[in-house]
Amino acid sequence: MSATPLPPAIVHMTGPHPSRIRREGQPRSVWNVAIVAADQKPTSTVYQCLSYRRAVSLSCNMARDRRLHLHMEALPQ
Repeated sequence: MSATPLPPAIVHMTGPHPSRIRREGQPRSVWNVAIVAADQKPTSTVYQCLSYRRAVSLSCNMARDRRLHLHMEALPQ
């Protein structure tokens, strides 16, 4: 049985991750959104969003505009 071929690229959203940005002395969480090639490496800019809602909106828009699959490995905080 052959494996399912991977798409050439996907929009990948992950998070939350701790960041260097601080609020009241505590690190803020960020969600990363990027276009990822089949080898799991970002093809260009990795966007960091400070809210889950903004990351979902950005990743959905990127996937729709570029006609790519969206893969989410993210949770709200």
